[in-house]
Amino acid sequence: MKRFLTLMLILFAVLAACGGDEGFREGRELRQMSRALGLDLSAGTLARYEDSHGGFHGDGLTTAEVEIGGLAGQLSDVPGWRPLPLSGNGAEALELVGGAEGVEEGFYYFYDRHSQSQDPFDDSELHQLYSWNFTLAVYDSKNERLYYYEFDT
Repeated sequence: MKRFLTLMLILFAVLAACGGDEGFREGRELRQMSRALGLDLSAGTLARYEDSHGGFHGDGLTTAEVEIGGLAGQLSDVPGWRPLPLSGNGAEALELVGGAEGVEEGFYYFYDRHSQSQDPFDDSELHQLYSWNFTLAVYDSKNERLYYYEFDT
């Protein structure tokens, strides 16, 4: 009986360790996006998150949607955030990552992470460099949803 109880205790401990980290992952992903965008997204709910990075040289695309209200009033004070509509290159970058279609009211954020970028908040050099490494976000103030993209080629 003692062995049976010990075995059951070990089994429950292993099962508890294998599950339940979804909230931890969501919190980690929201913190990473918060740092990248200069925002506090901890009050948000992660509606979708996909990351294809990890392949050859870390190339890939991270896409996320966060349901979060009340950001519109703060974004004009955060560096890099601008009111919509997107610039021409910003719109092309959004097409490249395939997201946030139909958003008309809100703000956008562009940050060029390329090592040769002269001004990371300026998307005018987007097609001048040999690869794309940028972070792009669009906040839909009407639906209170943040769309996040991190693209690396």
